[in-house]
Amino acid sequence: MKKLFEKYREIITYIFFGVVTTAVSMGVYFAILLFAEHIGGILPTESRFNVVRLVAQIVQWIAGVLVAFFTNKKWVFNAGGTTKKETAKELFNFSVGRVGTLGLDTALTFGTVWLLDALNYVPFKFILTFTADLWSKIVASVVVIIANYVISKFFVFKKK
Repeated sequence: MKKLFEKYREIITYIFFGVVTTAVSMGVYFAILLFAEHIGGILPTESRFNVVRLVAQIVQWIAGVLVAFFTNKKWVFNAGGTTKKETAKELFNFSVGRVGTLGLDTALTFGTVWLLDALNYVPFKFILTFTADLWSKIVASVVVIIANYVISKFFVFKKK
C-alpha cells in the first residue's frame, strides 16, 4: 500500500487538496447565495440574483486560489521557490492560470444554470437539494480541477 501511495502521491494529494479547496470554495459560494436569499431577500428566481452569483463566484475564486496555492506548493508538488521573490512570482503565475480557469468556471456555472433552467429542471433532494446551482458547481469543479492540475504541474511548480 505504501509503494502504491508513493507512486501516486502527487495525484492522491492533489485530489485530496482539490477536495479541500473545492469544499472551501463551494462553502464560500453557497454561504453568499444563502446570505443574499435569506438575509438580503433576493430570490434565485430574480434576475438580480445573477449579480449575487457573480460576486459569489469572485469571492469563491479568491478563497480557492489562496488555499490551493499554499497546499499545492507545500504538499502536492513539493516544489517551487524558497525566497519571497520566488514565491511571489509563483503566486503571480498561479493566479494568472487561475484567472483563465475562473473564466472557464464562470462560463460553466452560468451555462449549466441556464441550460437546466431552459430544460425546466426540477430540483430534487437526496441528502442535499440538487439545485441548478449545485449541479453547475459540480460540473465546473470537475473540469476546473483537471485544468488547474495541468497548469500547476507544467507551468507553475515545474521541477527545476
